[in-house]
Amino acid sequence: MDTMEKQVVELESNCTCTNEDGSYSADCFGCYDDAKDNLKYLLKGWADANNFDADKQVVRIHGRAMTWLRTEGYAVVEFDSILDALKINGDFRLTFTLEGSALSVRRGSHDEPTGAYFTLSPMERPEEE
Repeated sequence: MDTMEKQVVELESNCTCTNEDGSYSADCFGCYDDAKDNLKYLLKGWADANNFDADKQVVRIHGRAMTWLRTEGYAVVEFDSILDALKINGDFRLTFTLEGSALSVRRGSHDEPTGAYFTLSPMERPEEE
């Protein structure tokens, strides 16, 4: 029986640096940057699991419960623009979860206290006119 591996990476725009025991640390070695490095490996794992080809495909991000209006919509972005498409202008926390080949994201912010939810899927690159 195959087991589905689950990977989680959290990015917080206003991260607090801590020691190994969870206590506050005055020394911070770029926790946001460290999380971005971890995200890079998680996204590579998602791309590999989906045989993603950046020359032929783009990423469709479907979102729901976004902003204080709890709107729904989607964006089509290049692979390298996934994080930029999910960030907002303000404090936020993004939780990326990769289970098998499925990638989902929960975003929490002041205007999204119960969370906005996103699913990412590869799609064929639209033909240029």
